[in-house]
Amino acid sequence: MPKYVRFVALGVVALTILIVGVGFYRARSDGEFRMKGFPTSLSQDVVASIHGYERREMNGDVVKYYIKAVKATTFADNHQELEQVYLQVFDDSGQSSDQITAQKAVYIPNENKNFTAYFAGEVNIATRDALKVKTAQITYKKEDETAFAEESIEFERENVRGKSFGALVKVREKSLELLRDVEIDTFESAELAASNVSQAKLNAGHAIYDQLNEKIELHSGFTAKITGRNKSNNGPQTADVRSEKANVFLVERTEGNREVTKLELFDNVQIDSREADGKPTKITSGYALYNKDIDRFDLRNAVHIITVEDEKPTDIRADVAIYQQTNGKVFLEGNAQITQGNDLVKGDNITAHLNTSKKLKSTEVKGNAYLKQSSLQRSAEVSGDELNAAFNDNQQLLFANTLGKSTAVLTPSAHSADYSKVSMSAPNSIKVTFKGEGLLDAMQTDGRTTIQLDVPGNTPDAANKRITADTVKTVFNASGKDLATAEAVGNAELFVEPLKAAPQNYRTTINAPRFDCEFFPIGNNAKNCIAQRKTKTVRVPTVKAEDRGIQTITADKLNAAFSPLTKDIESLDASGNTKFIELDRNAISNQISFTQSDEIVRLRGGEPTVWDSKARAKAREIDWDTKNQTSLLRVGVSTTYYSQNKTGGATPFAESDKPVYITSESAEFDHKAETAVYSGNARAWQEDNYVRGDRLQILQKQAEFHADGNVQSLLYNTKRKGDGKESNVPIYAASRKMAYNREKRILRYENEVDIRQGSDRITGGVANVFLSEKNEIERTDIENNVVITQPKRRANADFAQYTIADERVVLRGNPARVDDAESGSSQGGELTVFLKQNRVVGVGKSKQNSSGRTRSVYKVKNDQ
Repeated sequence: MPKYVRFVALGVVALTILIVGVGFYRARSDGEFRMKGFPTSLSQDVVASIHGYERREMNGDVVKYYIKAVKATTFADNHQELEQVYLQVFDDSGQSSDQITAQKAVYIPNENKNFTAYFAGEVNIATRDALKVKTAQITYKKEDETAFAEESIEFERENVRGKSFGALVKVREKSLELLRDVEIDTFESAELAASNVSQAKLNAGHAIYDQLNEKIELHSGFTAKITGRNKSNNGPQTADVRSEKANVFLVERTEGNREVTKLELFDNVQIDSREADGKPTKITSGYALYNKDIDRFDLRNAVHIITVEDEKPTDIRADVAIYQQTNGKVFLEGNAQITQGNDLVKGDNITAHLNTSKKLKSTEVKGNAYLKQSSLQRSAEVSGDELNAAFNDNQQLLFANTLGKSTAVLTPSAHSADYSKVSMSAPNSIKVTFKGEGLLDAMQTDGRTTIQLDVPGNTPDAANKRITADTVKTVFNASGKDLATAEAVGNAELFVEPLKAAPQNYRTTINAPRFDCEFFPIGNNAKNCIAQRKTKTVRVPTVKAEDRGIQTITADKLNAAFSPLTKDIESLDASGNTKFIELDRNAISNQISFTQSDEIVRLRGGEPTVWDSKARAKAREIDWDTKNQTSLLRVGVSTTYYSQNKTGGATPFAESDKPVYITSESAEFDHKAETAVYSGNARAWQEDNYVRGDRLQILQKQAEFHADGNVQSLLYNTKRKGDGKESNVPIYAASRKMAYNREKRILRYENEVDIRQGSDRITGGVANVFLSEKNEIERTDIENNVVITQPKRRANADFAQYTIADERVVLRGNPARVDDAESGSSQGGELTVFLKQNRVVGVGKSKQNSSGRTRSVYKVKNDQ
C-alpha cells in the first residue's frame, strides 16, 4: 500500500501540471474544430492575413509570452485564425516557460478584455515542469479561467503518464476535473517507463484535483493495481485496490516533488495485496483511510481483514478497525472478532498483535470477551469482561486469561457420546493454558468458582456434577484432550445431581475446605474426588418415601468415587470422626464406607455405633443397608434400648421406663419389620434381670421376644416369707428355647427347662409363665417330666402349675408323686401342694408308702 500511494502522488503532480498548460489550448488531429461550444457563425471577411506571424509580449524587459504561426488571419469581427501555432508562455522571471503547439487555433475576443481560444489538431503541450500533453481539442475561456477538453487526452511527466476522456480545468480555483475513463500509470524509474513496465495503474470514472488543499477526489468506481518492493525483504509486492470513490491527499516533500500522505476510500472498499506468488492479504470495508507516514489503516463499516489467505487464514472483522501494518497491530471496535483456523476471539474491543508473517501473535479483548477453540472431539470456550490470549509461531494457542466475571466451557462433539460437558465460572479470572493444536494443559480460577460436569445422559441413572470453591485449578492429561485432575480450594462444594428421579437416586452435596479430583483417562468424567479437613455430605432422595430421608455424612476426610458408566457416585469412603444420619437414625465410627450398588453403609474403626430414637448399638463392624433398611453388626455387639417401652414392650422385663441392654457376637436389625436378631453368646438385661442364649430375637411389631440355645434367664422376683420376714427371691430359668409374647402375657420355656428360686428347683420339657398386666408372674405351668425339688423334698409329675398368689402347686401325672424325706411320700392322679401350709392334698388313687401306711393328705413341711 505505501508503494501504491507514492505512485498515486506522482500521477497527481502530473495531472496538476497538465491542467495549467492545457487550460488555455485546444487542438485537433485533423485540424477541424468540433467542440460543442465552437461558434457557428464567424465573420468570413478577412481584414488581414500574415504569413510567418510572430508576436512577443513584454513586460518591461521580461518576456510574458511568445507566439508564432505559419499564417495568422484576422477577420472583420476581430477573431483570428492561426495555422501551425507555436505558443510559449513564460513565468514571472522570464526564465522558464510552457509550450503549446497545434495545427490550428481560433481566438475570439470578448468584452472586458476577456476572450475564448479554441485549439485543434495535434495539440501538444510541454510545461516548464516537464509535463507533456497530447489531445485533439481544447476550449479556453478567459472570463472564468477554465479550459475544457471534450475528447481523449494523454499526458506524461517523467515517470508518470495517464489519460482520460474529457477534462475541465478551473485555473482560478486551481482545480482539475477529469470527466471520464480516468487512467494513470506510474513507473519506478524513467527506464521502466521507457520499457512500458507499469508500477501502479489507477482507474476511476471521474476525478477532481483540488490543488489548494492538495487533494484528489476520484468517483464512479476507483481501482488501482500497484506493484513494488517489500521494505523488509525487497521482494516483489502487488496490491489491488477498489472502491466506489476515493480521496488522495498530497504533501510536497521537496520542491516540485509531491507524495501521497493519505488515501481515503469510500463504499465497497476492497484491498488485496500479496508478496511474490504468496497468498493475498484482503481488506474489505465501507470506509478506509490510509496514512502513509505511519502505515496505518482506519477502517469502518463492516470491516473484514484476512491478513494471509492461506490454509489457516487470520480472519478479522469489526465495525471499526485500525490496522498498523508495519507494526503488526490491529485495533478493533464494535462486534469485533478474529478467526484463525479453529480459533475464534471476539468482544466489544480487541487489540491484536501480528507476527512478521501477519499471523495472530496475541490479543487483548475488552467487553464481552470470548474465545473459542474447536477440534474433532470438543470445543473449548472462554469468556469474561476482559481476555488476553497468545499464540505461537504455528498459530496455536498458548494461553487465554480472563478478568472479571468469567466462564470456560468444554463441549464434546456429537460423536463423543462418553464425554461430559465441562463448564467453569469465576467472578475474578480464569487462566487457561494450551499445549498444541486443540489441546489444553490447565485451567485455573480466582474467586468463588463453579465447575459443572454435564454427562451425556445416555443411561437412566446418569448424574451431573458441580464443584464450587474459592479457587479451582484443573490440569489436562498428556493428550491435552481430557481433564486429568482438578483442585478446588476454599469452602469447596461438590454437588451430584442425577438426571432422572428414582428411588435409588440421590442429590448429593459434599462440603469441605478442599477437593482434589481425579478424572478417567478419557471423557472429562470424574473418577474420584477427595474432600479433606472437616467434610459434610448431604444426600437428598429424588423420590420421597416414608423410610427414605435426607442422609448426612460428616468426616475429617471423604473420598467420592464415581461410576464410569453412570457418572454418578459409586462409593463414599469417609475417615476420621465420621458420622452418618438418616431420619432419626445415626451412625458414627472412625471410617464409614458407602457403596451405591447395594446402598450399604459400612462402619469400621474406633467404636462403630448406630442409634435412633429407640436404641443405640455398638460393634466392631456395622453394615447398614439403607436400601432395605437392615443392619448387620459383628464382633462385640452392644445394644441399649432407652427403655422397655422403646422395644415396643417386646422384651420380658418388668420395668417399662428403664433401659434394656443386649450384647452378642453379632446382630441383625430389620428396621422396617422392627426386628432384631442377636447371635453368639447373646445376653439381654434390665438392671439385675437378664436373658442369655446363643440367639436372641426381638419382634417389636408382634411384641415378641425369642431366645434359642442354652437359654438362661433371671427375669422376675417373687416375695416369700421366712422367719417372719418377707423378701424378694429371684427366679432363675434355663432351657433350650424361650419365647415371650406381650399381648398374651406369656413367657414360654421349651426343652430342658430348669427353673430355680432360692433352693427350689423345677425341671421339665415346657414351662409357660403367665404374667399380669403389670408384667408380674401370676402362675407357671410346667409340662413333660416335671421334677420339683426342695430341700429334703422331691416331686414328679407330667404337669405342674404354680400359682404365686397362694403359693400353691398343682401336680398331675400318672401318677403324680411327692417324696418328703421327713414325712414320707404321696402320689395320685392330681396332687395339690400348699406351700404356706406345708400340706399336700391328693385327688384320685394312691399307693402305700414303704412304711406300710397310706395317707390321703401329704403334709409338706417347709425347710426354713
